[in-house]
Amino acid sequence: KEVFRVLKDEWGAGFQSFISEKVVAVAGDVSSEDLGIVDLHLKEEILKEADLVLNFAAITKFDERYDVTLGTNTSGALHVLNFSKKCAKIKLLVHVSTAYVCGEAPGILMEKPLTLGKAARGRSNVVEVWNGENELVAKRLHQLHSQNLTDKEITSAMQNLGLERAHYYWWPNTYTFTKAMAEMVMVESKGDLPLVIIRPTMVTSTLKDPFPGWLEGVRTVDGVLVSYAKGRLKCLAHKPEVVLNLIPADIVVNAIIGAVGMAFAEQHLGLIYHLSSSMKNPIKVSDIHDFMFTFFTKHPWRDRHGKEVQVAKLTNFSSMACFHVYMAIRFQLPLKV
Repeated sequence: KEVFRVLKDEWGAGFQSFISEKVVAVAGDVSSEDLGIVDLHLKEEILKEADLVLNFAAITKFDERYDVTLGTNTSGALHVLNFSKKCAKIKLLVHVSTAYVCGEAPGILMEKPLTLGKAARGRSNVVEVWNGENELVAKRLHQLHSQNLTDKEITSAMQNLGLERAHYYWWPNTYTFTKAMAEMVMVESKGDLPLVIIRPTMVTSTLKDPFPGWLEGVRTVDGVLVSYAKGRLKCLAHKPEVVLNLIPADIVVNAIIGAVGMAFAEQHLGLIYHLSSSMKNPIKVSDIHDFMFTFFTKHPWRDRHGKEVQVAKLTNFSSMACFHVYMAIRFQLPLKV
């Protein structure tokens, strides 16, 4: 991958041997017990030698199937926790979550564990809630299969179930809900295992390391930028003064390394770290708008035929009423015609 370009340039022909001494890739699946590691010898070696576990595994789509997201984001996190407990030399488990597990609330969000009452609507045991969700998923899947529905229909039904359950517990989408449950289940089940939770906001391309601008795929706000660059996004309903919480990928990595170092040195026993830019270096939606127009005017996107795509400033709306009128004239009326 392109992210390794700097190392490849530095090591040249010796790159592969250098990497093979540092990194071993192990096939597995966090949604399975013991992380789905089938090589028993390798699993025993990991359990014997590993002193640090970092869990980045997650499904980040907001509306993925509930059974799939629950299996990876919540059950998977618990599987990583249980596996880490078996490691003879374990010193620390780092779980990468998201700042949006905090839901929607005014003011400054503190670096504190999520409260069980918020997730469980008055129940005292979040594990009970999580087990209940697993039972609900199994029951709904059985019902759907018994109706002889197509795979597409089952997928749609499970996506709707995830959003329905998330909204019931006051989270905006399936992703944040399952990540929030993961945090609560881990905190309640960790026992004596040292646990650090990292909560980044919207992760964007790298600021500096290994080089500026690297990103794996299109994520979060990048979808808006790409749609605009391709000339598909003509308007955006937004408040120009709203601050976006963006954080470069390498800053997130640096913060994780710092948190690990502090924990290993026992200089800081903090449990949760928020990684955000809005307090120190806020960026407004209007700034993003201006940056997009300036950049893609100087460096236009080229379509599949090599033709440059010309962009214009996005249409702004003074009210939602104006937005609805625009949508009716620009899209609904032509579609009816």
